[in-house]
This record gives sequence, structure tokens and C-alpha cells, in this order.
Amino acid sequence: MQHIPKISVTGTKGKTTVVNVVASVLERLNHDVLKVDTTGHYVNGEQRSSLEDSKVIWNLVPSVCPGRYLYEFKTDAQLAASQHPVAVLECALGCSASAGLGYREHEVGVFLNVLEDHLGSSPRLKTKADIATAKDFVFRRIKQAGYAVFNADDSYVTSVLNKIPAERAASLLPCGLDFSAFDVAGHMAAGGKVLTVTGTEVVLRSQTADTVLFDLAQIPWAFSGAFKPSVYNLLLATGALYGYYKGELPSNFRSVMEATRLDQFGGRLTLLQAESGTVILADYAHEKFSLSLVGDLARTLVKSGGKVIGVVRLAYDRTPELIAETGAAIASHYDQFVVYDKIDGYFVKGESKPGRRFQKVEGQVSTALTAAIASVNPQVVRIVREDEALAEAAQQAGPNDCVVVIVNDDIKQSISFIQDMFKARFI
Repeated sequence: MQHIPKISVTGTKGKTTVVNVVASVLERLNHDVLKVDTTGHYVNGEQRSSLEDSKVIWNLVPSVCPGRYLYEFKTDAQLAASQHPVAVLECALGCSASAGLGYREHEVGVFLNVLEDHLGSSPRLKTKADIATAKDFVFRRIKQAGYAVFNADDSYVTSVLNKIPAERAASLLPCGLDFSAFDVAGHMAAGGKVLTVTGTEVVLRSQTADTVLFDLAQIPWAFSGAFKPSVYNLLLATGALYGYYKGELPSNFRSVMEATRLDQFGGRLTLLQAESGTVILADYAHEKFSLSLVGDLARTLVKSGGKVIGVVRLAYDRTPELIAETGAAIASHYDQFVVYDKIDGYFVKGESKPGRRFQKVEGQVSTALTAAIASVNPQVVRIVREDEALAEAAQQAGPNDCVVVIVNDDIKQSISFIQDMFKARFI
């Protein structure tokens, strides 16, 4: 059996986006790609299993122990015969637990960021430093002469760089805008390179020169560099590809990167427009930082006199303190809110399991989130069911408004609801 190079991506926010960009680029560069992300596993873009399949068979989400899908390189004829096989793997927090990664080492380890999400979800995750430690497997498992690609603006990420085994002789590729958490001058003085942005151009910087790799202005979901999460995702995805190619990017890399688009049903920065003129921005933001930034982005999309309406929800595995903190933090980033619940008792049933830290209680999270938002911004209503919440938002929205919809786990269903309630089309 041939060797399977692996690109493994972890962090709090952006994993699925980065994995999808990297896999898409490699497919267009004539590689045979196994991709594992939150939604399931794919071979050259064709879905072979879903999130629900993974839960039913293994009681795990796909991004925990993603190496279990490497069997495809044995059983799939095209992958088994491939001259350019590669696995691009999303690695969730659970990879640090007993399920692990499902393989020994990866050629490229990518660490995106550490945010508050998951704090308190287990006794071992009391601080952001604990999350960084739980995710340091992405550095510890780098293969000999592999690449560590990381967010050099995140001090929690850089704090675990020392977990890279010295004997592996891994190359460091910092990615950032201000490099506030890393000694970039010392790194470049030693012959290292970094990825950053100048104007709207992504550049590979050494001590002697900048090499332009592509222009963010050509990628709609980067919003010409104005939306920082997209900028970081593109920087880290570029770093993953640079590491995979060991610093020798293909000659057509720029054109392929600039052609990168997000899946309309991927739940990431999907834009639609209602018959009335209302703009709808669908996204999967799930913690206070990204929820706030998506609201700010929507502000740039409203027309004169328009308002930003947020149709929001949070997952059930959050402490009461984190829910309250999130609600208060995002309240000023939107003019109005409609809060729905991931566990609504209709599309997603409640579920009680002895010993589970967070029980799936119908309507519980939306109650707490609504109260937290209302303490800062009284323009909030709670409608537990997603479809009914969207119907309410469609009734509230005017032609100059932008509605942010935080989609549920069934993203296709969420988009379908948007299309139906707003009579909307993709733009």
C-alpha cells in the first residue's frame, strides 16, 4: 500500500473551512483526496458517509479519530491506484481523548486558533490554556521534516510550539497579520519564511523579499480582506498547501486559489437575497468572537437606513456562564435578534443520558441566551423552532436590512428554510 501524506487541521474556529479549501485546491491540482470534516468523509468531493452515520456507527463525530477513514485508500480503486494520494483531516478536540487521531503521524500540522468555545465542557478544560494543551497533538504528531503551520497572532497557539519534538526537525511556517505572539524577526533572521497580507495580497515573506501568492480581492468570501476570519482561514490554508508541497508551490497556484469558492450548502458566509431586497448572510458561527464579527460584517451589507437582524442559536454543550457571556458580548453587534434553539423538540429532540455533563433539554439554551442578550439589547424575541424563527425574521426584515442566520447542524435544511421563508436566491 502506498504512503498517504496527511494534512491535519485543528483549532477552535475555521477547521471545516480550511479543510475544504485545502481539499478543493488539491483536487483541482490533480490529487486524489480523502477529506474528513464535521459533515462526514469524502473521496474526491463525493460524500461517502455523513455526520449521522458516524454517530450511529461509532458514537463519534467524523472529526474525532479521523484516521478511521483512511481505509478508503485500501478499498477505493481510484485512491488505491493513485500516484498523488493525500488525506486532509479535520481534527476536533476529542482527538486528544481516548479515541485519538486514528493514525501515528502527519506531514503537516495546522493550528488555527484558541477561543472560549468548549470551556467548562469537561473538568480538564477550565481555561483557554487547557484547550491549547488538549490540541497540542497537532504539533506532537508532526512527522520527521514535516511542517508546523500556525496562527502567529494567537498566544495560546504559539505557547505549545515547544511540543514539537526537536528531533523531528520540523519547519515552522507562522501565519499572521501582526505576529504579536511570535518572534517573527528572529525566525526570518534564521532563514525562515512567514505568510502575511499586504493590502489585499497574500505574500510569502522572507528577510529579503515578499513573493505575492494571490489577491484576496479575487475571492468573494474574503470581502477584499475586510472579514478577518476569512483572511486567517486563507492564510492557514495556504500554509497547509505550502507545507504539503515542501515550499515548492505549483506554477498555477495563484489562479487555483483565486478560484476558490465556498459550498453554498456549507454554512459558511453564504449570501442570499430575498425577493423584497433583504440580504441574508448564512453562517455557522458558534462562539462570541465569530458571532460578533459576522454581525459587524452584516453591517457593511445593509443599505441606507437598514438594520442588522440576527437569527441565532448556541449549542447545548455550553456552561450557563459561557452562554451568558456570549449573549452579552454579541448583543450590541446586531440591532434585533430572533433566538431559536438547537434542541427544539421538533426537528431535534431532547435527550437525557445519565452521566452526561450537558443534557439535551428542549428550549433550555435559547431561554438563557435570550435573557443574556436582553440584558444589553431589549430588541430580542425567542422562537424555539428554527423554521418559525426564520418566518418571524422574514416578517421583520425590510428591503434595506441584512439578516444573519446562524444555521443548524442540518445546513441544507436551514438553507431551504431561508429560501422558503424569504423567497430568496443565492447571490
